[in-house]
Amino acid sequence: MPIFTITFCAIILVIYILDNFILIPKTETVTLKEKLWTGHNKGYINHALHLSEKKIKKGQVWRLVSSSLLHIGTWHIISNITATLIVGYAVESQLGSLKTALCFIGSAFISGLYMAFVYKLHEGEGASTGIYGLIAVFVILAVKNGTVFFSPVPTIALIVLAIYTVGGMLVGKATAFEHISGFVGGLLTGLALC
Repeated sequence: MPIFTITFCAIILVIYILDNFILIPKTETVTLKEKLWTGHNKGYINHALHLSEKKIKKGQVWRLVSSSLLHIGTWHIISNITATLIVGYAVESQLGSLKTALCFIGSAFISGLYMAFVYKLHEGEGASTGIYGLIAVFVILAVKNGTVFFSPVPTIALIVLAIYTVGGMLVGKATAFEHISGFVGGLLTGLALC
């Protein structure tokens, strides 16, 4: 059973609902469109957890990984939950829950370091850094097993994952660097743990 994958998806969904609909400072104006579709980064949770070079330098090191719990907009949360369910289940079926979680966290951490201290990102959020890390681990496992069909994930889901992977590189420069650094983090943690 993919314990990490299901638990992580549940956690990011609850945080998304709380941060986008409930835990918003009264001083912030958030439109219904922002709450339901485009999203916003005005919630209390986002302010406490998003990636920020300046805040990390002040000692808030948790932001290197905690930013992977945050999502802006309906499409962002839906696409990341879908990708997590697919690649998380595939990787977890081979490595187990603990190693899968370590690969995700390691990838998010390495990407966070890169984005905060090399790219100098002022604000970032999203699970895709860890997801791209798991995609790298998936590639390692596919090479090791001699096939991409090493897990119980159906072919159509792997096609959706391929679309997510390519599409995520076309969203914008900062996002592409987040994804690439997450992938590199996944290669490093995956090679150590596979």
